[in-house]
Amino acid sequence: MADLHTLTGAYALPALDEEERGRFDRHAADCESCRREVRELAAAAARLGLAAATGRSRRGTRRGRPSSERPNWPRCRPPPTRGAAPRH
Repeated sequence: MADLHTLTGAYALPALDEEERGRFDRHAADCESCRREVRELAAAAARLGLAAATGRSRRGTRRGRPSSERPNWPRCRPPPTRGAAPRH
């Protein structure tokens, strides 16, 4: 049995089975922090779904444009790992 506090994301999506959802519903009735987290996660999931459906990010850029039309943002590379050869 999972700790009910760790099920907020699965509840918000909704990805819990009927039994887990019922247990979480009873728990959330008395747990304001879980109710708040579910609201926030559900809102974030909705925004992501809308962005994916429209092809727009929050800044209004559009996926699928030719590279000549995309903003020229600098590309970040992860720091080299210890002992790794430098990239050229």
